[in-house]
Order: sequence, then structure tokens, then C-alpha cells
Amino acid sequence: MLDRPCRRLHTFRGSHRMAASHTAVAPRAHWAVRMNWKNRSTSFALLGLALGSQVQAQHGAVWLWGLLVLQFLVYPHLLYVRGLYADHPRKAEVQHMLADALCFGAWAAVLDFSLWVSFILFVGASVNLLAFRSWLGWLEALVAMAVGVLLVGLVRPLHFVPDSSMLTTVLCMATLMAFLAVFAQNSYRRATVLHQQRSQLRNKLEEIRALKDRLTEQAERDPLTGLLNRRMLEDSLPRLLESCRVRQTSLALMLLDVDFFKQTNDRHGHAAGDQLLQSLARHLQHSCRSQDMVFRYGGDEFLVLFPDTPIEAAWERAQTLRQAFAGSPRRLERHTVHATLSCGLAAFPVHAGQAKALMERADDALYRAKALGRNRVAVYAACQPDARTACTVL
Repeated sequence: MLDRPCRRLHTFRGSHRMAASHTAVAPRAHWAVRMNWKNRSTSFALLGLALGSQVQAQHGAVWLWGLLVLQFLVYPHLLYVRGLYADHPRKAEVQHMLADALCFGAWAAVLDFSLWVSFILFVGASVNLLAFRSWLGWLEALVAMAVGVLLVGLVRPLHFVPDSSMLTTVLCMATLMAFLAVFAQNSYRRATVLHQQRSQLRNKLEEIRALKDRLTEQAERDPLTGLLNRRMLEDSLPRLLESCRVRQTSLALMLLDVDFFKQTNDRHGHAAGDQLLQSLARHLQHSCRSQDMVFRYGGDEFLVLFPDTPIEAAWERAQTLRQAFAGSPRRLERHTVHATLSCGLAAFPVHAGQAKALMERADDALYRAKALGRNRVAVYAACQPDARTACTVL
């Protein structure tokens, strides 16, 4: 029996906490709601003083003072609360500015269209709507003020007394200066924030672009040597062959590897082997033309494409490349290593018309170069019956 009150007490406390947590969360005000509330809180107070001085000069009724207090001191905060909880805050703020214009038109009529008072009321109503809705907003402000004037005209006759007291004129000038200063400050602050956001966005885009470039390079390049990888070869070779076919030119393909690379790797370590491959990659890039393409085919095998190059010219270049590499000892992991290359050459269209077949012909030529003692260049020759012996060694 004693348990039930305790349970009810805990249930009440829990529900009270939940209700408190829900009521404690207030919606965040939209930037337009916050900005216009700040503008109204300051400029309306000054505008109320200016209009109050004109009411005093015209010996206005007591009820006008009550309307002044409601319009220029209470009204801005009521609009802020409405905008805070509106489903569409920006749309609500446009409605508020139209209401401002209507009320300002009514006040201009009530104060007999005093020139300074009417001018500052029109500026205050039109500038905000002009900023939010361009020239359409300016026209809407004009129409809303006209409606306010007509409403007053339905209640009492309209009079035109453009004169105003010196105090009213000075207060109107001060109010106008304060309004424009606050408006300019808000514009400056928003422009500064926008500039910062654009700079941050630009930096983010540059980071994304740099990351994209790195990812593209990782997808296209061999991480050890920096050369194009086998995937890029599979994409590039068919396109190059098609281009050569259209232009009726030749393309030479050279497949090469390092002689006795496994022994070098085992004797001096994998780090030395990696350095040797990197050294060969640099040698190939330095020896090739800008239109040539150098790939790491796999392991210690490399592949070079010579576009628009007949087989004879490709052989001469392969010989020069091979001899230069063999004649330059490499310093790897505190060891001096003398390495040589074996190269196999095949050409489009004389040896094959398709990418796969052309690579097979170059591989046959490379196999023959190794079988004949390595450190040499072999060119595929289709006149022999056996693929493994169907090569001319030059």
C-alpha cells in the first residue's frame, strides 16, 4: 500500500521533468525576425518621440498618446513573438512590414501629412520592403500606406498641414539618421558574414578538389613509382590504337623488366628492390618523349607506349634506353647494384590490331629476349610457327 504513493510521486516527477524539458526549448529566431526586431526596437522608439512631439504641437487627444505607446513601444515585441513561432518566418516578416506601412500611412493622415513626419514614415516603410522584395516591395509599401490613409479618411476628414515644429524636424532628422545607420550596419554585418561563409565555402571546395585530385591520382598512379598503373593502361591503349587506326599511323609497345630482380631483392632486401624500381621509373620518364606513356605493368615489369612510332625507331630508342640503364650503376641501401633490362617490342598494326593481342606479342618478344640471355631487345616476328621462338632479336 505504501508503494503506490511512491510510484505516483516518481511518475509525477518524471512527467514534470519531461514537460519542463519540452517547455524550456524555445525556437531559434530567423535572421530576418531578429534583424527587424532590433531595427524596430530602436528606430520605433525614436520615431515615437518624433511623432509625439508633433502630437504635442497639434494638441492631440489623450488617446493618441496611448496609440503611440502601443504602436512604437509594444507593437515591435508583439511582432517578434509572432515571427518567432511562425511556420514561415520570412513570409511573416514581409507581412509585418506591410502592417508597418499601413500603420505609418494612418499616422501620416492622423498628423495631417506633416512633411517631415510623412517623409520619414514613407522612408521607414519602403526601404525595408525594398530590401526584401526589390521594387515590388516598394510599390507594396506605397499601396499599404495609401490603404492606411484611406482608413483614416473613412473615420474623419483628411487635412494637409505640411508644417512641423522645430523639435519635430530635429527628431525626424535624428530618427532618419539612426534608422539608416542601423540599416547600414546590419547590411555590413550580413555582407561580412556572407563574405566569410563564401571564403569558407571556397576553401572547402578547394579541399574537395584537392582530395578529388589525390583520389584520381591514387586510382590512376602506381603508389611506389608514381607511374600510370595497369588500370590506366587498359583504358588508354584501346583509345590510342583507335586513334592510330583513324590516322593510319603505327604504335609501338615495349614490355620490359629488370634482369634477375628476385636475386637483387633477396640479396639486398625489399627496400633496395623498391629503390631499384623507383630508379627505373625515373629513368623511363626521363628517356621518353612527352607523348609517350609509361606504365608499371606489375611487379618488376614496365610497359611503354610509343604513339606514331614505327617499329624500327622504337627499337633504336629501346636500345638506347637499355644501354643507358645498364651503364649506370645504382646505389641502393649502401650497396652498388649493376642492373640490366630485357625488352620485348611489338607494333600496331604489323603485329596485332587489338590491344590484348598486341600485349601478348610484346610479352612473347620479352620471353624470347630472356631466353637468349637477357640484357637485350627482341622484336616480335610473326613469320615463325612457334610463338615462343617467333621473335627477331636485334
